[in-house]
Amino acid sequence: MQARRRTARFIFAITAVIAAGCTNDSGVSVTDGTGSDTSNSTPSTDNGSADTIEWEECTDELVIEATLQCATLTVPLDYDQPEGDTLDIALVRAPATADREGAVLFNPGGPGGSGFDPIAVNGTYLQAELGLEHFDIIGFDPRGVERSGGIACVDDAFQDAHLYLDDTPDTPEEQALLDGEQEAFVDACLAEYGDTLPLYSTANTARDMDLIRAGLGDDQLSYLGISYGTYLGAVYATLFPQQVRAMVLDSAMDPDGDTIEQQYLTQLVGFEGAFNDWASWCEEGSECAFADVDVAGRWDALRLQLDEQPLTSEDGREINQATLERATTAALYSESQWPVLAEAVADAENGDGAAILALADDYNGRHADGTYDTLFQSLRIIRCASGINTQLSPDPEDLLAKILDQAPRFGKGITLDDLSPADGDVDGCLRLTGEIEPVEIDYSGDGPIVVVGGSNDPATPIRWAEEMTASLGDRATMVTFTGEGHGQLLASSCVTDIEGALLAELTQPADGTTCDPDPPVERPAWFDDIDYPTGFSGVVPMAAVGAALGLSDTLGYGEVRTTTLTAQQAAEAIDAAFTDAGFINAGNQDLGIDDTIEIGFLNADNELLIVVIMGPAAFDTDALASAKASVPPDTTVVLIAYLPQ
Repeated sequence: MQARRRTARFIFAITAVIAAGCTNDSGVSVTDGTGSDTSNSTPSTDNGSADTIEWEECTDELVIEATLQCATLTVPLDYDQPEGDTLDIALVRAPATADREGAVLFNPGGPGGSGFDPIAVNGTYLQAELGLEHFDIIGFDPRGVERSGGIACVDDAFQDAHLYLDDTPDTPEEQALLDGEQEAFVDACLAEYGDTLPLYSTANTARDMDLIRAGLGDDQLSYLGISYGTYLGAVYATLFPQQVRAMVLDSAMDPDGDTIEQQYLTQLVGFEGAFNDWASWCEEGSECAFADVDVAGRWDALRLQLDEQPLTSEDGREINQATLERATTAALYSESQWPVLAEAVADAENGDGAAILALADDYNGRHADGTYDTLFQSLRIIRCASGINTQLSPDPEDLLAKILDQAPRFGKGITLDDLSPADGDVDGCLRLTGEIEPVEIDYSGDGPIVVVGGSNDPATPIRWAEEMTASLGDRATMVTFTGEGHGQLLASSCVTDIEGALLAELTQPADGTTCDPDPPVERPAWFDDIDYPTGFSGVVPMAAVGAALGLSDTLGYGEVRTTTLTAQQAAEAIDAAFTDAGFINAGNQDLGIDDTIEIGFLNADNELLIVVIMGPAAFDTDALASAKASVPPDTTVVLIAYLPQ
């Protein structure tokens, strides 16, 4: 169980650009879219000299906004040997749009998550939502991640073969795969990287961050971290306390100091609780496609069914109980994914496993073309190099009993052999990096820090936020979010406002502040007045489409319709019909997704309506691959969404 799933693409959020007036004098025409163990030692505050960062036009295909700028910064691979080998750290920024006061550095979690991707996709939107017009907002891929020397010990074929291993093996071949995965991965990493593996530590990434600060010419740095990104921020604050201007640590992860039992149980119990909440929602509401008087029991039956009779994907991969478990874990990170999970498990029960495979693949960083990003390879190495490893239990039988008692579903596949390997190396860290002492969090700076914890966060339970706040000292205050899910930036207006106020204005909330969830956006009455062109279906349930675009029920209200028209034909028909009905065409926004067109409309009361038209080819892209399983072949999907401003 990991601290954070792969970075979400908040593609839908970029539509807010239209509301800011993305038009020209004649309107915007409807066009087709394209689219050695020293790595954790404490340094002096002098981190060495840094090159000036030279920003230029981005060439990365993920970047579609012309205002964004990209750069690389060369850093030492080993800070004890600064004249030795180097790494190039990839950066992207949304520059300040008013008088520049500094920069906010961003990390979304992992460890191993790309910090480049979310800023490339939504840097401008995030900057506006947080009120950071006077600040650059900068994303970067940490060392060992993606564009910054991404860890690649094994190839895509190895990952495909070992991704969803049957934890109840029925054949010698299945048992051999299960037994040999960790050893094979460790051997491959040692062969490829040797004794450099300890250098991919959180502490060294913090040092890289300080060189980024120096390369910007700034005396201090502001920082926004989510999930594992909170631990990275806390390590930076420990090593470079005087360089901290302000820091937001959202969904705090603080594994330092966990007991052995807590190392195993914390996230297992967190996801067990989130699963129970999902099951209760499904039993009580009419929006759940998997509704039943006993949803948990029905899920258990599906798990057994997939164990005994796995399904097969179009590309020949096995869809088994491990796939179901990974898909369920992925969906439990966000309440907005609950309907998606319900539809996916209902399909799997009926013999179609494509949707649960899509959820699981997205979580694991598998792209539509069968390649992988570096997330899970980077994650394993960074955890080990940072001393975030799992220790051997002195009483594995007692520990296993507690796991099965407190997390009967998410701990079901764990065995005594897992808890007591013959070599004593539970997660391979002893061979990969040796024993590493993690940085002990201790902040002595003056810059204010806000730590956010969620009462029902499955991945980083609130205990970690409480402990991190205490470790950081008097300049840290804690905010509690009472809703569901992991990572509250942009998911809660209360949390977002607090985080923006700290980063932009150094305004710190009172300790003990609580934020409740935003209410769902209601369906506007004027939706009934919209006349759709001939050839468009009625409303159809496709929760995965809105989720893939980043639409949640607290951000806006959306409906999905389908047509056999091409995306271009559908866009022209929608444009004509809505214009005839009195809506004002507010322009198009390029989402950078093939065969996709987005149009903004304003009604007579200046309320914003967004229409996203997605042709069949759109669902072959990484951006929408997670929704492909819910879309019939040769179908154009139209999402109509009201976004209150």
